[in-house]
Amino acid sequence: MFYLSFKAFFMNSFLFFSQVKSVTLIFRCDLMELYSGNYKLYLIVPLILTIVFLFIVLVYPGVQPGIDLKGGTQIIIRSDTPADAVELKELLEQKFDFTELSINSISSPTTHGINIQFSGETTLDKAKAELDLAKSLLESDPVQAEQHALNSISLSSKFFKASDEGLKGKELIEKADEIYSKAKDALHQEIKSVVAVNFGLSSDFFFSTKEVPPVLGQTFWDNALFVSIVALFGIIIVIFFFFREFIPSVAVIYAGIFDVLTALALMSLTGIALGLNSIPALLLLIGYSVDTDILLTTRLLKRKDKTPRKRVIDSMKTGLTMTFTTITAVLVMLVLSYFYQIDVMFNISAVILFGLFGDLIVTWMMNAPILLWYVERKAKKA
Repeated sequence: MFYLSFKAFFMNSFLFFSQVKSVTLIFRCDLMELYSGNYKLYLIVPLILTIVFLFIVLVYPGVQPGIDLKGGTQIIIRSDTPADAVELKELLEQKFDFTELSINSISSPTTHGINIQFSGETTLDKAKAELDLAKSLLESDPVQAEQHALNSISLSSKFFKASDEGLKGKELIEKADEIYSKAKDALHQEIKSVVAVNFGLSSDFFFSTKEVPPVLGQTFWDNALFVSIVALFGIIIVIFFFFREFIPSVAVIYAGIFDVLTALALMSLTGIALGLNSIPALLLLIGYSVDTDILLTTRLLKRKDKTPRKRVIDSMKTGLTMTFTTITAVLVMLVLSYFYQIDVMFNISAVILFGLFGDLIVTWMMNAPILLWYVERKAKKA
């Protein structure tokens, strides 16, 4: 009885693996067909997408910098009750004089939320300008400095009632600075009150503020741009030094740029701002793209054990396994961050996911055809 059961198991296993082997062979044959014929026509797709993505990034709708890079205030609200972003924007515009006000509502199975972002409030911006003038004129023109400090206090009193208490000189300016800070806090509390009253939220809902001065935002942008340029030039130097051939090196570099361009275009379309969270994700995409394209380029240029087309297919199987494994992991991170409303993780995973889809296109529809054509042309000349 045991012998018969074992024999049946062995025969079924043999049939199963025979079928798997047949499917594998069919799949392999189908892959081989991908680069038969005029495979250079694949280049049309990434070239057209490059033009489209450039238009989206540079013209419409364009990449929007976050408050990390341009300065401003962000208020994050989380509650059990959903709120209408359009209605809230109308309420805030009626009550306050914000510049570049944008409101996005978010809902998930566990919570609801609103992200409020604005560059500034006109009255408080004027109060800050008067305060800065007072500080700059304190040594050279104390009388004018005191007048600017009084103007700042007068403007700030729209949100926080206070008097100058008969102070003079440096003490008056310090008092104006204190009143301005309290006026900003009062503004945030008024926003919180408007949200709570009009949407029936309990007093203990989550409310946080993040403020970045424009000067600091510009500093962040300059530093991020410098790091990105240095990283790109470093990668270019390493690639040219490693391969020492112009066409393969340019193909690898273009693939990395295409990945970033894809991510930026889809960020523009989905409303994800360019900030200190998304820039590291974009740099990571360059590294990932270079990794997959170096794998392909090395197998095609360095190995001689198979025909160029078979080496492309071998690289494709390895590359697709890597990419789809990464996509699966990033999708899990994206879903979990959406479910629990973790904004930073959601933005990072979304940017990486955008770039990975771009990497699939540019690696196998541009880089592979270019390298295959390059290797086959060299073989004919040899």
